[in-house]
Amino acid sequence: MGIQTWFIFLGVAAMTLIVWDGRRRKGRRRAADAGSSTELAAPLPVVQANQQAAVPVSEPTDGAVRAEVRRTVVPHVEEGSRIGMATRVLGNLIAREPVVIKGSIEGAVIAQDHHVMVTMSGRVSSHLEGREVSVDGQVAGVVKAGDKLTLLSRARVEGSLAAERLECLAGAHIRGEVAALGLSGGATLVACAQAEPGLP
Repeated sequence: MGIQTWFIFLGVAAMTLIVWDGRRRKGRRRAADAGSSTELAAPLPVVQANQQAAVPVSEPTDGAVRAEVRRTVVPHVEEGSRIGMATRVLGNLIAREPVVIKGSIEGAVIAQDHHVMVTMSGRVSSHLEGREVSVDGQVAGVVKAGDKLTLLSRARVEGSLAAERLECLAGAHIRGEVAALGLSGGATLVACAQAEPGLP
């Protein structure tokens, strides 16, 4: 047997394993989705895994203090839509599920009741809207979060931002207006006229 035959054999074996693993994962996902759909009639909100369980403390008559621990159940949350690094979208994206953007979108991204994440390699121009929005890439235009907007350390945002809560980590660059949705008249909280050095 020549070396070419061995390479062909190894390639076929690798492809067989990849196909088998994909079918196995797909079967598990279907079983998990079927199990969760029979138990849950309505979609549940995303629950953070790091939330602490409630610990009510009661003091019985004998003087001993007892604590009752309730466990927090984290529901199964669908993965949602993912825009890959090599993908460029020209047009609007309206989703009824969470969205992760690693590529480029020239148009509006709207997922009003879900989480939208723009990763370090992601770029969005025009409009970005979600219940919770996290930005670690570049956004130009309007950014609107119904609940919370998080700007991570590599975020580069140019335009107007509106959210009930804003979290901005050190290193994020903002050029534009920041307004709170909860204030009457959309009062401006911060107005930045000068761009930080290095802002694209």
